[in-house]
Amino acid sequence: MDEKLLISQIKSGCEKSFRHLYELYVNDLYRFVFQYVKSEDTTDEIIQDAFIRLWMNRERLDESKSVKSYLFTISYRQMLKELRRQVKNPLMRDYVEFVDSLSVESRQTCDYDLYVRTLKLAKEDLPPRQREIWQLSREDGLSSSEIAQMLSISDQVVRNQLSAATRKIREKLLSLL
Repeated sequence: MDEKLLISQIKSGCEKSFRHLYELYVNDLYRFVFQYVKSEDTTDEIIQDAFIRLWMNRERLDESKSVKSYLFTISYRQMLKELRRQVKNPLMRDYVEFVDSLSVESRQTCDYDLYVRTLKLAKEDLPPRQREIWQLSREDGLSSSEIAQMLSISDQVVRNQLSAATRKIREKLLSLL
């Protein structure tokens, strides 16, 4: 079906044409977004948002312009917002470091969502004190000296516990991925 006709029908509220357009572009859009965000959940949210925006603004669509470009532009902007948010997330730094250490084959199967789920399982296996120190360091971004002061222990104990926790978590991640 011609894209101009689809846009015209969508502008008049035709849900069937909207579904057809969705099926036409969703796979390309998914591949585009996922290659950057590496998260199925986030990719799904971005794509859903793009199609919702398309539907909400359907009356303003221009038949002479590409709706595919419109969808990719919306997705691109949402993806940039998400990537900026992720850069500030301490877990993202750990994820990037972990994936960087993997073989090429393993990198392709380790998306961010899987990493986070596996990390959660790995943290549950840590002794309580190690888990607390690891979370304060990796998730809250505190320095070893800040953690030591907060927990009334020495810097060396913090570094030792953090090293042991990181080693255990890495082993668990490698075994589950």
